[in-house]
Amino acid sequence: MGNHSVQTNEGIAPKMKARRPRGVRGLVEAARTDRGLIERLFRENCALRRENARLARYEALACQDALTGLGNRRHFDERLASELARATRSYAPLSLLFIDLDRFKALNDGAGHVAGDEALAWVGRFLGSTIRTSDVACRTGGDEFGILLPDTDADGATLMADRLRVALEGACDAPHLPDGTRIDLSIGTATAPEDGTTPDALLARADVRMFDDKANRDAA
Repeated sequence: MGNHSVQTNEGIAPKMKARRPRGVRGLVEAARTDRGLIERLFRENCALRRENARLARYEALACQDALTGLGNRRHFDERLASELARATRSYAPLSLLFIDLDRFKALNDGAGHVAGDEALAWVGRFLGSTIRTSDVACRTGGDEFGILLPDTDADGATLMADRLRVALEGACDAPHLPDGTRIDLSIGTATAPEDGTTPDALLARADVRMFDDKANRDAA
């Protein structure tokens, strides 16, 4: 029709995607590409693992008492809340020990704070080596320590307190006070749910029993 000419696809057709070369050359180039991708992913994975390990170390330090190596008060509070919630869900008992070093002020005043720190560090090692693997020992502040006893009833808590006292009596390297007497512990116990169903209630009950224990031993 007239001077209309048939228009070809040249210049208006979309560009075809580049195809990988076929044959041996194509396989080699594909292998190089895939290997480069694998190596890059491997490097990124290693970097991510190092970063996660660094963050885990910082998290562990944030929950650790530097002097004793035990958990600190933050760790104790967090674990008490989580263990109490677990015990409530499973209807299992949960006990705790609240521990105070007897006459610790006399040790600090008579032998110095360095000796006091050494005594605290020793108690940390002693508790960590005496409790069960399922228990959690923490320094909760000053010369006070707390031990969580999962799946342990009131009788079991009393047995653990007795076990600590017997082990302390048999420890030949236990610190001594300036008057030559061996360092000693006052221990109070509390068990959920009979002594309370909240962290504050359990700690308050264990605190009262710890002072009762201290008073009874002073009077003996």
